[in-house]
Amino acid sequence: MQQETPTTPTNATLRNKRKISPFWLLPIIAMLIACWLLWTNYQERGTTITINFQTADGIVPGRTPIRYQGVEVGTVQGINLSDDYRSIQIKASIKSDMRDALREDTQFWLVTPKASLAGVSGLDALVGGNYIGMMPGKGKPSESFTALDTQPKYRVNTGELMIHLHAPDLGSLNTGSLVYYRKIPVGRVYDYSINSKSDGVSIDVLIDRRFINLVKTNSRFWNVSGMNADVSLSGAKVQLESLAALVNGAIAFDSPQGAETAKAEQNYRLYPDLAHSQRGVQITLDLPNGNNLKAGSTPLMYQGLEVGTLTKLNLQDGGKVTGELTIDPSVVGLMRSGTRIEMHSPKISLTDTSLSALLTGNTLELVPGEGEPQQHYTVLASNETLLQKPNVLTVKLSAPESYGIDQGQPLMLHGMQIGQVMSRTLDENGVNFVVAVNPENRNLVHGDSKFIVNSRLDVKFGLDGMQVLG
Repeated sequence: MQQETPTTPTNATLRNKRKISPFWLLPIIAMLIACWLLWTNYQERGTTITINFQTADGIVPGRTPIRYQGVEVGTVQGINLSDDYRSIQIKASIKSDMRDALREDTQFWLVTPKASLAGVSGLDALVGGNYIGMMPGKGKPSESFTALDTQPKYRVNTGELMIHLHAPDLGSLNTGSLVYYRKIPVGRVYDYSINSKSDGVSIDVLIDRRFINLVKTNSRFWNVSGMNADVSLSGAKVQLESLAALVNGAIAFDSPQGAETAKAEQNYRLYPDLAHSQRGVQITLDLPNGNNLKAGSTPLMYQGLEVGTLTKLNLQDGGKVTGELTIDPSVVGLMRSGTRIEMHSPKISLTDTSLSALLTGNTLELVPGEGEPQQHYTVLASNETLLQKPNVLTVKLSAPESYGIDQGQPLMLHGMQIGQVMSRTLDENGVNFVVAVNPENRNLVHGDSKFIVNSRLDVKFGLDGMQVLG
């Protein structure tokens, strides 16, 4: 028989747990959002700076942007006059992510559109209004700046090539003038200034990134502004690079094969035209005179071909005339100590009726010789060249009058020229002549030789009429 154990009833105690009401979460969330908005607004508010301008034309508070590389980095907030009323103080807000760019050397300038016959510069300003350009610099942090009158000379490296050209004057070039290679625009004039010695100008040129390989260390640059015209009896030649070059000026250059690509900031000479930029060898000259010679026009001839040009004419102390000759590299090997350069004067004769040759003026003739290489020559007048030949025979003649014979006239034998008259002088006994005979013909002149005045055209008048003897 089992014994039953009596059970004791258990009384449970009920307790209520404290709960946070969801109503109280709303103020906490609102406070967190407000703090986040305040922090975001503080971060995006940026830095307030002061920029001093000479004029505030086109600047509108709240609308005029500040741009760096085409990206808006700030906005003008206010405009005030300075305390001395001599400048305009611009208050601007710069975005926080550009705060580190606000240094002592940071530059600001006003960009405005400019229109001319050559085109429009600052087109973005024309569409959206004037804006302030910014160029980050170095130095200590700063919040006060003075704006530049023009855009800065140097820009951030965007792959373009900056080079410098030097010339005596600017000519018709201007900011924005195009730079051509084979009539294709590959760059532009970025800026220009008077050089440190005040004896010329320096022209800063920017070459587009995709064309920088065309500029070589030995490239030549020349001015192609305007129009070149050459009018003569043989015709007229007009050279024009393009209409833009005529209006706004332009520069062209060459790109020699096999040369190294130019580096940034490299310096070049800007030639006045293509003719002066030719790659020739310079030869210096002592000239007998400057009659009928013209720099940039008088040619050097060799076997009927033009192989050089007289590029400079100078008058030295004492009346001595010197010059500089640019010759084609193909004839450099002919320039030796035995080589002569002769000056020839054109003449009209029955056998040569070329008026264009007469109007061209004197020409220089290259007569090759042997010897060591040489780069300086004394130019001989045409009446002196025969005396420079070896074994030339000189004969002195006298006559009671000149008979119309002058210096340079030929000495003829059987209708062929064997020499020429070198000089003519006058004394109390009459007229004296010095005649030179070619070395190869000197054996034809003997002690009993006679020299007779010969006229190609002899006209006799008489009662019976006129008789012409030739």
